[in-house]
Amino acid sequence: MYNLLIRPLEIEDANISWKWRNDPEVWKFTGSKPNKEISPEIELQWIQKVINEESSKRFAILVDEKYIGNIQLTNITKNSAVFHIFIGDKDYWGKGISSLATYQLLYFAKTVLKLKTVELEVNLSHIAAIKSYESTGFKIVSQNEQIICMSHDLSELQNPTLSVFVMVYNHEKFLKQCLDGILMQKCNFSFDIVVGEDCSSDNSREILINYQKNHPGKFKLLLHKTNIGANKNQEQVLDNCTGRYIAICEGDDYWTDPHKLQKQVDFLENNPDYSICFHNVEEVDSNGKVLDIRHVISDSVEKTYTIEDLAEGNFIHTASVLFRRNFNELPSWFFTSPAGDYPLHIMNASYGLIKYFPEKMAAYRIGQGVWSSQTRQVQFVNTIFVIKLMMANLKLSNQVLKNFDNQISRLLLHIKDVVSPNIPQQSPENIAYNLSLKKLIIILLKKIRYSF
Repeated sequence: MYNLLIRPLEIEDANISWKWRNDPEVWKFTGSKPNKEISPEIELQWIQKVINEESSKRFAILVDEKYIGNIQLTNITKNSAVFHIFIGDKDYWGKGISSLATYQLLYFAKTVLKLKTVELEVNLSHIAAIKSYESTGFKIVSQNEQIICMSHDLSELQNPTLSVFVMVYNHEKFLKQCLDGILMQKCNFSFDIVVGEDCSSDNSREILINYQKNHPGKFKLLLHKTNIGANKNQEQVLDNCTGRYIAICEGDDYWTDPHKLQKQVDFLENNPDYSICFHNVEEVDSNGKVLDIRHVISDSVEKTYTIEDLAEGNFIHTASVLFRRNFNELPSWFFTSPAGDYPLHIMNASYGLIKYFPEKMAAYRIGQGVWSSQTRQVQFVNTIFVIKLMMANLKLSNQVLKNFDNQISRLLLHIKDVVSPNIPQQSPENIAYNLSLKKLIIILLKKIRYSF
């Protein structure tokens, strides 16, 4: 399994790529035999020239951070371009590198350059390359005794296998760690990173634009012109996640295991009865220090859960979850919820089982997001509201409804114990007068009691 990325070609790459230019096994398939020996100086001059061309985009292919080949678009016009690729390091031939790199460049051509078609020519004897191109959507349009001409209609570009859902608002301090944890994933499938940046007042947007520039073919950036709020941002990010699977990593959380996505996708691919899988995480503070006391206690062994279990309480950390794309549109009531993760998990759990892995493969930051920065009292009240929304709008079994009711009863007792453990028989409304943000809580509790 490899970590494969493409990045803009750099002048320093000439120190490696000049050797590939002189390798007859390489240019045998590229069809571009040099008419003289290529020295490091000649290669350097070539790179200095082409990296500034307006009509081309030149990138290096990196496998586990090692430079192993080039991939590029030339003759770029408003609607089309010509595609080229060669894997110069022969140790990586026949390992699926070309297909993954090709997909990233085609994704870049479609989503960033807004091209409509990409064309290429390939040596008729290069059977492996032809099959690789066909697997990414290229079609043969003509051929002669030596060359096959192929074209790709980018409107037919396959969706990625997986989309990573990321919401960002004023996450400058944590964002690079979040993005690096995603980009380090080692996968044998394609994935994109869909980011909704909600008009932050810090440098979050500049960081994202720079990452997209340095890692073309990975990012779909939704850069909102004005602050649209968490609910609308969430809606737009989900709408743009086109993968068969979706993983979530908020801008202040981060992944720690490079095999996280592969392990979770492999499980769901091989277990069609499961709709969701998640794993253990480290709970950390704003400085990345592991907390002594966990907010959510996780098991130390693999387990299978059901929607009935989830109705007893939300035990899934957002940064750990990966699920099938079970529906194309979220219901309107979803966007009135104070929390988006719990109803999303419940809806997905209605399609299948839930798998838990005990390995810690991510870090969930406490006290930074909208939810984790709330007081426990406010979290209890908002959770009750979320549960009531789900009970009123989802078709749920009697057992799920019963478990929801039991959870509400426990939450009301928690509210009572936190505020005044020695005063019995208080109604939720009376308890609310003793809480912070009391006006908001009174409104929420009355809405819970009388609106459903």
